[in-house]
Amino acid sequence: MPSLRRLFSSCFTGQKSSTTVVYGKSPSSATTSDDGALEKKTADVDIKEPETKPIPAPLSSSSPSPTSSPSTYPPNKALVVAAKKTYALVPDIGYPTLEHESEVIIQTQAVGLNPIDWKSVDYNFCLPEFPWITGREMAGVVVEVGKDVKDLKVGDRVWTSTYYKSRRAGCFQTYVAVPAHTALPLPSNLTPEASACLGVAGLTAAMTLWNWLGVPMPTPTSPSTHSSPHSPFLLIWGGSAATGQFAIQLATLAGLRVIAVTSAKTAHIATALGAAHVVTRDERSNDDIVTAIREIAGDSITRALDLVGSSTAVACLRAVSTTQPVLFAPLALMSKDVVVPGNVRVETVEMKRFVMDEGARRFAEGLVRLVGDGKVRVPEIEVVEGGLEVVEGALERLKKGDLGGRKVVVRC
Repeated sequence: MPSLRRLFSSCFTGQKSSTTVVYGKSPSSATTSDDGALEKKTADVDIKEPETKPIPAPLSSSSPSPTSSPSTYPPNKALVVAAKKTYALVPDIGYPTLEHESEVIIQTQAVGLNPIDWKSVDYNFCLPEFPWITGREMAGVVVEVGKDVKDLKVGDRVWTSTYYKSRRAGCFQTYVAVPAHTALPLPSNLTPEASACLGVAGLTAAMTLWNWLGVPMPTPTSPSTHSSPHSPFLLIWGGSAATGQFAIQLATLAGLRVIAVTSAKTAHIATALGAAHVVTRDERSNDDIVTAIREIAGDSITRALDLVGSSTAVACLRAVSTTQPVLFAPLALMSKDVVVPGNVRVETVEMKRFVMDEGARRFAEGLVRLVGDGKVRVPEIEVVEGGLEVVEGALERLKKGDLGGRKVVVRC
Protein backbone atom coordinates (compact mmCIF):
# COMPACT_ATOMS: atom_id res chain seq x y z
CA MET A 1 0.00 0.00 0.00
CA PRO A 2 2.87 2.49 -0.72
CA SER A 3 0.62 5.10 -2.33
CA LEU A 4 -1.56 5.34 0.76
CA ARG A 5 1.56 5.59 2.92
CA ARG A 6 2.82 8.57 0.93
CA LEU A 7 -0.62 10.16 0.81
CA PHE A 8 -1.12 9.97 4.54
CA SER A 9 2.19 11.61 5.30
CA SER A 10 0.65 14.98 4.45
CA CYS A 11 -2.10 14.48 7.01
CA PHE A 12 0.40 14.66 9.84
CA THR A 13 2.29 17.74 8.68
CA GLY A 14 -0.59 20.16 9.02
CA GLN A 15 -2.08 20.00 5.51
CA LYS A 16 -5.69 21.20 5.56
CA SER A 17 -8.63 19.69 3.75
CA SER A 18 -10.35 21.81 1.14
CA THR A 19 -13.35 19.51 0.89
CA THR A 20 -16.67 20.99 2.01
CA VAL A 21 -19.24 18.70 3.61
CA VAL A 22 -22.81 19.98 3.36
CA TYR A 23 -25.15 18.87 6.14
CA GLY A 24 -28.47 20.01 4.77
CA LYS A 25 -30.20 16.79 5.83
CA SER A 26 -29.92 13.98 8.31
CA PRO A 27 -26.84 11.83 7.56
CA SER A 28 -29.09 8.82 7.37
CA SER A 29 -32.71 7.98 7.86
CA ALA A 30 -31.65 4.48 8.81
CA THR A 31 -32.35 3.81 12.46
CA THR A 32 -31.10 1.44 15.09
CA SER A 33 -32.68 -0.69 17.72
CA ASP A 34 -31.62 -0.22 21.33
CA ASP A 35 -29.03 -2.93 20.70
CA GLY A 36 -27.71 -1.25 17.58
CA ALA A 37 -29.45 -3.25 14.84
CA LEU A 38 -30.07 -1.37 11.60
CA GLU A 39 -33.59 -0.83 10.32
CA LYS A 40 -33.12 -0.85 6.53
CA LYS A 41 -34.32 2.44 5.11
CA THR A 42 -33.20 4.71 2.33
CA ALA A 43 -30.38 7.03 3.38
CA ASP A 44 -31.33 10.70 3.28
CA VAL A 45 -28.06 12.55 2.92
CA ASP A 46 -26.94 15.66 1.11
CA ILE A 47 -23.15 15.77 1.11
CA LYS A 48 -20.50 16.33 -1.47
CA GLU A 49 -18.55 13.34 -2.66
CA PRO A 50 -15.26 13.16 -0.73
CA GLU A 51 -12.23 13.82 -2.87
CA THR A 52 -9.08 11.73 -2.95
CA LYS A 53 -6.06 13.88 -2.20
CA PRO A 54 -3.03 13.95 -4.51
CA ILE A 55 0.04 12.06 -3.31
CA PRO A 56 2.54 14.33 -1.54
CA ALA A 57 6.07 13.59 -0.33
CA PRO A 58 6.47 11.18 2.59
CA LEU A 59 7.02 12.36 6.13
CA SER A 60 10.70 12.57 7.00
CA SER A 61 11.89 11.07 10.25
CA SER A 62 13.98 14.20 10.69
CA SER A 63 10.94 16.51 10.74
CA PRO A 64 10.93 18.94 13.69
CA SER A 65 8.98 17.79 16.73
CA PRO A 66 7.66 19.39 19.95
CA THR A 67 8.60 18.61 23.53
CA SER A 68 9.09 15.03 24.73
CA SER A 69 9.02 13.52 21.25
CA PRO A 70 10.44 10.07 20.52
CA SER A 71 13.98 9.97 19.15
CA THR A 72 12.75 7.92 16.20
CA TYR A 73 9.32 7.69 14.67
CA PRO A 74 7.71 4.25 15.14
CA PRO A 75 5.40 2.77 12.50
CA ASN A 76 1.83 4.02 12.72
CA LYS A 77 -0.50 1.28 11.55
CA ALA A 78 -4.02 2.40 10.59
CA LEU A 79 -7.31 1.07 9.29
CA VAL A 80 -8.31 3.69 6.72
CA VAL A 81 -11.37 4.34 4.62
CA ALA A 82 -9.48 4.26 1.32
CA ALA A 83 -12.48 4.90 -0.94
CA LYS A 84 -16.26 4.82 -0.78
CA LYS A 85 -17.30 1.87 1.41
CA THR A 86 -13.75 0.48 1.20
CA TYR A 87 -11.34 -0.14 4.07
CA ALA A 88 -7.60 -0.74 3.81
CA LEU A 89 -5.10 -1.69 6.51
CA VAL A 90 -1.95 0.43 6.10
CA PRO A 91 1.18 -0.83 7.92
CA ASP A 92 2.60 2.68 8.37
CA ILE A 93 0.79 5.87 7.44
CA GLY A 94 3.33 8.11 9.13
CA TYR A 95 3.72 9.21 12.72
CA PRO A 96 1.53 12.26 13.55
CA THR A 97 3.11 15.60 14.40
CA LEU A 98 1.72 17.99 16.98
CA GLU A 99 0.13 20.96 15.24
CA HIS A 100 -0.19 22.85 18.54
CA GLU A 101 1.87 22.78 21.72
CA SER A 102 -1.33 22.08 23.67
CA GLU A 103 -1.72 18.64 22.06
CA VAL A 104 -0.64 15.15 23.08
CA ILE A 105 -0.04 11.93 21.18
CA ILE A 106 -1.47 8.73 22.61
CA GLN A 107 -0.54 5.15 21.74
CA THR A 108 -3.73 3.15 21.36
CA GLN A 109 -4.34 0.23 23.72
CA ALA A 110 -8.08 -0.22 23.22
CA VAL A 111 -10.63 1.33 20.89
CA GLY A 112 -14.39 1.45 21.40
CA LEU A 113 -16.70 0.73 18.48
CA ASN A 114 -19.89 2.71 17.85
CA PRO A 115 -22.71 2.71 15.29
CA ILE A 116 -21.39 6.01 13.87
CA ASP A 117 -18.20 4.19 12.85
CA TRP A 118 -19.91 1.90 10.35
CA LYS A 119 -22.77 4.23 9.45
CA SER A 120 -20.40 6.98 8.31
CA VAL A 121 -18.76 4.53 5.90
CA ASP A 122 -21.94 2.80 4.72
CA TYR A 123 -23.81 6.07 4.18
CA ASN A 124 -20.84 8.22 3.19
CA PHE A 125 -20.93 11.04 5.75
CA CYS A 126 -18.36 12.51 8.16
CA LEU A 127 -15.66 11.60 5.64
CA PRO A 128 -14.18 14.92 4.43
CA GLU A 129 -11.92 13.17 1.91
CA PHE A 130 -10.37 9.84 1.01
CA PRO A 131 -8.43 8.26 2.52
CA TRP A 132 -9.70 8.99 6.03
CA ILE A 133 -9.35 7.49 9.49
CA THR A 134 -12.47 6.98 11.60
CA GLY A 135 -12.97 5.86 15.21
CA ARG A 136 -14.26 8.19 17.94
CA GLU A 137 -13.00 6.84 21.28
CA MET A 138 -9.97 5.05 22.68
CA ALA A 139 -7.77 4.48 25.71
CA GLY A 140 -4.01 4.31 25.72
CA VAL A 141 -0.69 5.71 26.93
CA VAL A 142 0.64 9.23 26.38
CA VAL A 143 3.85 9.06 24.33
CA GLU A 144 4.36 12.75 23.48
CA VAL A 145 3.27 16.08 24.94
CA GLY A 146 3.42 19.64 23.64
CA LYS A 147 5.28 22.36 25.54
CA ASP A 148 2.06 23.95 26.84
CA VAL A 149 0.65 20.76 28.33
CA LYS A 150 0.72 20.97 32.13
CA ASP A 151 -1.47 18.17 33.47
CA LEU A 152 -0.23 15.19 31.43
CA LYS A 153 3.13 13.56 30.98
CA VAL A 154 4.62 10.77 28.93
CA GLY A 155 3.53 7.43 30.37
CA ASP A 156 0.13 8.57 31.67
CA ARG A 157 -2.78 6.23 30.91
CA VAL A 158 -5.68 8.17 29.45
CA TRP A 159 -8.93 7.93 27.49
CA THR A 160 -10.20 10.40 24.93
CA SER A 161 -13.15 11.34 22.73
CA THR A 162 -12.34 12.72 19.27
CA TYR A 163 -13.88 14.75 16.44
CA TYR A 164 -14.13 13.35 12.94
CA LYS A 165 -12.72 16.41 11.17
CA SER A 166 -9.18 15.69 12.36
CA ARG A 167 -7.62 12.71 10.61
CA ARG A 168 -4.79 12.69 13.16
CA ALA A 169 -7.46 12.03 15.82
CA GLY A 170 -9.08 9.04 14.13
CA CYS A 171 -8.84 6.26 16.70
CA PHE A 172 -8.36 3.39 14.24
CA GLN A 173 -4.60 3.94 14.22
CA THR A 174 -1.72 3.19 16.55
CA TYR A 175 -0.90 6.80 17.41
CA VAL A 176 -3.58 9.46 17.90
CA ALA A 177 -3.00 13.23 18.24
CA VAL A 178 -5.59 15.16 20.29
CA PRO A 179 -5.95 18.38 22.29
CA ALA A 180 -4.68 17.75 25.81
CA HIS A 181 -7.94 18.88 27.41
CA THR A 182 -9.72 15.91 25.77
CA ALA A 183 -7.39 13.32 27.33
CA LEU A 184 -8.33 12.29 30.86
CA PRO A 185 -6.79 9.82 33.30
CA LEU A 186 -8.36 6.37 33.42
CA PRO A 187 -10.62 5.87 36.43
CA SER A 188 -8.60 3.91 38.98
CA ASN A 189 -11.06 1.02 38.93
CA LEU A 190 -11.15 0.53 35.13
CA THR A 191 -8.96 -1.28 32.62
CA PRO A 192 -8.07 0.41 29.31
CA GLU A 193 -10.68 -1.78 27.61
CA ALA A 194 -13.44 -0.65 29.97
CA SER A 195 -12.28 2.97 29.76
CA ALA A 196 -12.53 2.87 25.96
CA CYS A 197 -16.32 3.18 26.25
CA LEU A 198 -16.24 6.48 28.10
CA GLY A 199 -15.47 8.70 25.12
CA VAL A 200 -18.74 8.19 23.23
CA ALA A 201 -21.40 6.42 25.30
CA GLY A 202 -20.38 7.78 28.69
CA LEU A 203 -19.54 11.31 27.64
CA THR A 204 -22.56 11.63 25.34
CA ALA A 205 -24.89 10.65 28.17
CA ALA A 206 -23.18 13.02 30.60
CA MET A 207 -23.14 16.03 28.27
CA THR A 208 -26.68 15.41 27.02
CA LEU A 209 -28.13 15.33 30.51
CA TRP A 210 -25.94 17.92 32.20
CA ASN A 211 -25.59 20.42 29.35
CA TRP A 212 -28.65 20.07 27.15
CA LEU A 213 -31.42 18.54 29.25
CA GLY A 214 -30.83 20.63 32.35
CA VAL A 215 -30.15 17.74 34.72
CA PRO A 216 -28.02 18.89 37.69
CA MET A 217 -24.41 17.76 37.50
CA PRO A 218 -23.24 16.35 40.84
CA THR A 219 -20.20 17.84 42.51
CA PRO A 220 -17.82 16.13 44.95
CA THR A 221 -19.77 17.72 47.81
CA SER A 222 -23.27 17.13 46.44
CA PRO A 223 -25.52 15.20 48.83
CA SER A 224 -26.80 11.84 47.64
CA THR A 225 -30.10 12.21 45.78
CA HIS A 226 -32.65 9.50 45.11
CA SER A 227 -35.83 9.55 43.10
CA SER A 228 -39.17 9.69 44.87
CA PRO A 229 -42.78 9.19 43.75
CA HIS A 230 -42.87 12.93 43.08
CA SER A 231 -39.58 13.22 41.16
CA PRO A 232 -39.67 14.46 37.55
CA PHE A 233 -39.68 11.86 34.78
CA LEU A 234 -37.04 11.25 32.12
CA LEU A 235 -37.96 9.02 29.18
CA ILE A 236 -35.06 7.07 27.60
CA TRP A 237 -36.03 5.19 24.44
CA GLY A 238 -33.21 2.68 23.95
CA GLY A 239 -32.34 2.23 27.59
CA SER A 240 -30.09 -0.80 27.18
CA ALA A 241 -27.83 0.83 24.58
CA ALA A 242 -24.48 1.78 26.07
CA THR A 243 -25.38 5.48 26.12
CA GLY A 244 -28.74 4.64 27.62
CA GLN A 245 -27.12 2.66 30.41
CA PHE A 246 -24.98 5.62 31.40
CA ALA A 247 -27.96 7.98 31.10
CA ILE A 248 -30.14 5.86 33.39
CA GLN A 249 -27.52 5.97 36.13
CA LEU A 250 -26.75 9.68 35.80
CA ALA A 251 -30.43 10.59 35.81
CA THR A 252 -31.17 8.39 38.80
CA LEU A 253 -28.27 9.96 40.71
CA ALA A 254 -29.86 13.35 40.02
CA GLY A 255 -33.17 12.20 41.52
CA LEU A 256 -35.14 11.69 38.30
CA ARG A 257 -37.55 8.84 37.70
CA VAL A 258 -36.42 7.06 34.55
CA ILE A 259 -38.81 5.32 32.18
CA ALA A 260 -36.68 3.12 29.90
CA VAL A 261 -37.83 1.45 26.70
CA THR A 262 -35.86 -1.74 26.00
CA SER A 263 -36.23 -5.21 24.61
CA ALA A 264 -37.49 -7.94 26.94
CA LYS A 265 -34.04 -9.52 26.70
CA THR A 266 -32.31 -6.44 28.12
CA ALA A 267 -35.00 -5.10 30.46
CA HIS A 268 -33.14 -6.47 33.48
CA ILE A 269 -30.17 -4.22 32.67
CA ALA A 270 -32.25 -1.04 32.86
CA THR A 271 -33.88 -2.20 36.09
CA ALA A 272 -30.54 -3.04 37.70
CA LEU A 273 -29.15 0.39 36.79
CA GLY A 274 -31.99 2.18 38.54
CA ALA A 275 -34.78 2.73 36.02
CA ALA A 276 -38.04 3.27 37.89
CA HIS A 277 -40.08 1.74 35.06
CA VAL A 278 -39.16 -0.40 32.07
CA VAL A 279 -41.44 -0.72 29.05
CA THR A 280 -40.55 -3.60 26.74
CA ARG A 281 -40.97 -3.11 23.01
CA ASP A 282 -41.24 -6.74 21.88
CA GLU A 283 -44.26 -7.38 19.62
CA ARG A 284 -45.55 -3.89 20.29
CA SER A 285 -46.11 -1.01 17.93
CA ASN A 286 -44.77 2.41 18.83
CA ASP A 287 -48.37 3.47 19.50
CA ASP A 288 -48.72 0.64 22.01
CA ILE A 289 -45.48 1.64 23.70
CA VAL A 290 -46.57 5.28 23.94
CA THR A 291 -49.84 4.16 25.53
CA ALA A 292 -47.92 2.10 28.10
CA ILE A 293 -45.64 5.06 28.88
CA ARG A 294 -48.60 7.39 29.36
CA GLU A 295 -50.26 4.88 31.66
CA ILE A 296 -47.21 5.25 33.89
CA ALA A 297 -46.51 8.97 33.70
CA GLY A 298 -49.70 10.55 32.44
CA ASP A 299 -48.95 13.95 30.91
CA SER A 300 -45.97 14.67 33.14
CA ILE A 301 -42.82 13.68 31.17
CA THR A 302 -40.74 16.85 30.74
CA ARG A 303 -37.44 15.38 29.53
CA ALA A 304 -36.85 12.73 26.88
CA LEU A 305 -33.90 11.09 25.16
CA ASP A 306 -34.16 8.93 22.03
CA LEU A 307 -31.32 6.58 21.07
CA VAL A 308 -33.01 4.53 18.38
CA GLY A 309 -34.14 6.42 15.28
CA SER A 310 -36.56 8.64 13.40
CA SER A 311 -39.75 6.67 14.13
CA THR A 312 -39.05 6.41 17.85
CA ALA A 313 -38.18 10.11 17.99
CA VAL A 314 -41.70 10.82 16.76
CA ALA A 315 -43.08 8.39 19.33
CA CYS A 316 -41.21 10.21 22.08
CA LEU A 317 -42.91 13.44 21.05
CA ARG A 318 -46.27 11.73 21.54
CA ALA A 319 -45.25 10.38 24.95
CA VAL A 320 -44.07 13.62 26.53
CA SER A 321 -46.23 16.25 28.19
CA THR A 322 -48.55 18.30 26.00
CA THR A 323 -49.03 21.03 28.60
CA GLN A 324 -45.64 21.56 30.27
CA PRO A 325 -42.31 22.74 28.79
CA VAL A 326 -40.34 19.73 27.49
CA LEU A 327 -36.66 19.24 26.60
CA PHE A 328 -36.05 16.51 24.02
CA ALA A 329 -32.73 15.18 22.70
CA PRO A 330 -33.10 12.90 19.61
CA LEU A 331 -29.57 11.47 19.59
CA ALA A 332 -30.33 9.05 16.74
CA LEU A 333 -31.52 12.02 14.66
CA MET A 334 -35.00 13.08 13.68
CA SER A 335 -36.41 13.97 10.28
CA LYS A 336 -36.50 17.69 9.62
CA ASP A 337 -40.09 17.26 8.44
CA VAL A 338 -41.39 16.23 11.88
CA VAL A 339 -43.87 18.69 13.37
CA VAL A 340 -42.66 19.52 16.88
CA PRO A 341 -45.27 20.64 19.42
CA GLY A 342 -44.90 24.21 20.58
CA ASN A 343 -44.13 23.23 24.18
CA VAL A 344 -41.20 20.99 23.15
CA ARG A 345 -37.68 22.29 22.64
CA VAL A 346 -35.58 19.92 20.56
CA GLU A 347 -31.94 20.02 21.66
CA THR A 348 -29.23 19.49 19.05
CA VAL A 349 -26.52 17.57 20.88
CA GLU A 350 -23.14 18.40 19.34
CA MET A 351 -20.37 16.33 20.86
CA LYS A 352 -17.77 18.33 18.93
CA ARG A 353 -18.12 20.87 21.74
CA PHE A 354 -16.01 18.60 23.93
CA VAL A 355 -13.12 19.00 21.49
CA MET A 356 -13.66 22.63 20.54
CA ASP A 357 -14.48 24.04 23.99
CA GLU A 358 -11.91 23.45 26.73
CA GLY A 359 -14.56 24.27 29.32
CA ALA A 360 -16.47 21.13 28.34
CA ARG A 361 -13.74 19.08 30.01
CA ARG A 362 -15.67 19.51 33.26
CA PHE A 363 -18.29 17.06 32.01
CA ALA A 364 -15.66 14.39 31.41
CA GLU A 365 -14.10 15.08 34.81
CA GLY A 366 -17.51 14.67 36.45
CA LEU A 367 -18.02 11.37 34.65
CA VAL A 368 -14.58 10.07 35.66
CA ARG A 369 -15.24 11.00 39.27
CA LEU A 370 -18.56 9.15 39.39
CA VAL A 371 -17.12 6.07 37.71
CA GLY A 372 -14.05 6.10 39.94
CA ASP A 373 -16.22 6.40 43.04
CA GLY A 374 -18.29 3.40 41.94
CA LYS A 375 -21.48 5.45 41.57
CA VAL A 376 -21.67 4.81 37.82
CA ARG A 377 -20.66 1.56 36.19
CA VAL A 378 -19.76 0.92 32.58
CA PRO A 379 -21.67 -1.54 30.37
CA GLU A 380 -20.52 -5.12 30.06
CA ILE A 381 -17.52 -5.06 27.71
CA GLU A 382 -17.11 -7.55 24.87
CA VAL A 383 -13.37 -7.45 24.15
CA VAL A 384 -12.25 -8.45 20.67
CA GLU A 385 -8.62 -9.52 20.41
CA GLY A 386 -6.46 -8.91 17.36
CA GLY A 387 -5.83 -5.17 17.07
CA LEU A 388 -6.68 -2.99 14.10
CA GLU A 389 -6.77 -6.03 11.83
CA VAL A 390 -10.07 -7.14 13.39
CA VAL A 391 -11.86 -3.77 13.58
CA GLU A 392 -13.68 -4.16 10.27
CA GLY A 393 -15.03 -7.56 11.24
CA ALA A 394 -15.99 -6.29 14.69
CA LEU A 395 -17.93 -3.44 13.08
CA GLU A 396 -19.91 -6.02 11.12
CA ARG A 397 -20.68 -7.72 14.43
CA LEU A 398 -21.87 -4.38 15.80
CA LYS A 399 -23.99 -3.72 12.71
CA LYS A 400 -25.91 -6.96 13.19
CA GLY A 401 -26.97 -5.86 16.66
CA ASP A 402 -28.34 -8.22 19.30
CA LEU A 403 -25.44 -7.44 21.63
CA GLY A 404 -27.63 -7.77 24.71
CA GLY A 405 -26.44 -4.44 26.12
CA ARG A 406 -22.74 -5.21 25.70
CA LYS A 407 -20.20 -2.72 24.40
CA VAL A 408 -17.71 -3.90 21.76
CA VAL A 409 -14.09 -2.88 22.33
CA VAL A 410 -11.06 -3.96 20.31
CA ARG A 411 -7.83 -4.58 22.22
CA CYS A 412 -4.84 -3.20 20.37
